[in-house]
Amino acid sequence: MTPHGMNPLALPRRIDDPFFPVSPHRAEGWLDRPGGHAIYWQDSGAADGIPVVLCHGGPGGRSAPQRRRVFDPARLRTIQFDQRGCGRSTPTGLLEANSLQDTVADIEAIRTHLGIDRWLVSGGSWGSTVALAYAQAHPDRCLGLNLTCTWLCRARDTRWWFDGVKAMFPELWAAFAGLVAPEERDDLRRAYARRILGPDRAVADDAALRLYLYEQAFMHFDAPFEQADAALGANYGRIFIHHAVNDFFLRDAQLLDDAHRIAHLPVEMVVGRYDCCTPPENSWELAQRLPLANLVVVPAGGHYPTESAMAQEVARAPARLLARIG
Repeated sequence: MTPHGMNPLALPRRIDDPFFPVSPHRAEGWLDRPGGHAIYWQDSGAADGIPVVLCHGGPGGRSAPQRRRVFDPARLRTIQFDQRGCGRSTPTGLLEANSLQDTVADIEAIRTHLGIDRWLVSGGSWGSTVALAYAQAHPDRCLGLNLTCTWLCRARDTRWWFDGVKAMFPELWAAFAGLVAPEERDDLRRAYARRILGPDRAVADDAALRLYLYEQAFMHFDAPFEQADAALGANYGRIFIHHAVNDFFLRDAQLLDDAHRIAHLPVEMVVGRYDCCTPPENSWELAQRLPLANLVVVPAGGHYPTESAMAQEVARAPARLLARIG
C-alpha cells in the first residue's frame, strides 16, 4: 500500500466511469433450499436504505461486487445472490431442481430470510427475465423494476440467439455451427443440448465452452478490454443449454401476457439500439404493455451495460426510479 492508503495494483477508474465505487458487503450466507441447493447471498449498501434485489445474467452467470456499482450505497440496500448451480451457490452446476420457477422461489425465500417487506427488483439480460418472472409472481412485494437489455425468452428470441445472430456476425455463427453436422444446423439449440448434456464429458465441456464464447463475442458492441474467462465456460454453457432446451421454463410470450400483473409499478428500462443479444424489440414490446414504463434506447449502445455508450444511461436509471417511488 502507498503512504496514502491506495492500492497501486487496483484498476484505475475510466475517465467516463459514471458508477459508484464498489461498496463492501455487510453480510453474506448460504440459504438451504429444496432439491439439495444452497443459495449464496450478499447484503451491502445502506442497512436502512431502500432494498433492491439484483438478478444476475446467464442462465449460468454469477453475481459480482462490480454489478452493484450502479446503486448508490448511501441510499440503497443491495441484495445479490447466485442462482442455482452458479457462482458460490452449491452444488456447482447441478441441473436437478434448477428452473426459473425455482429461482423465483429462491428470491422470495431470501426476502423472507432477510426480513424485507418490499423491494426494488433489478436485472439485465437473463437477469431481466428473472426479475420480470419474480415481479409477476409476487407483485405485492415489489416497489418497482429496473431493467437493462430486457430478454423475453420467446421462441422468436431463442431462434435469434441460435440462428438470427448470423445476420450480424456471420463468421462467428459459422464457427459456432461448425461444431455440428450440416444436417443438424437447422436446430442448433437441440444439437448443442445433445452434446452438452450427453455422457461424454470431454465433448460436453468443449461444446459448453463454445456456446459460452459464442455469446461472449456477440454481446459486445465494442471490443472488450480483456478476453472472456474460459474457466467459466463449461458450467455456464451447461446451465444455459439446460434452460434453453426447456424453453427457459416459460410459456411463449408469458412475460408479455402477464405484464398486466405489474402494470401498476414504475419501471425504468434501458437498451442499446444495436444490442445483438437481446434486440431492442424485446424492451419495446414490454414497454407497450406497461403504462408506467420509461424506456431509453441508447443510440450507439450494444448489450454490455458498462460500455461507454450504455454506461451513462444505465447509471441514471436507478436514480430516476428512486425519484418516482419517492
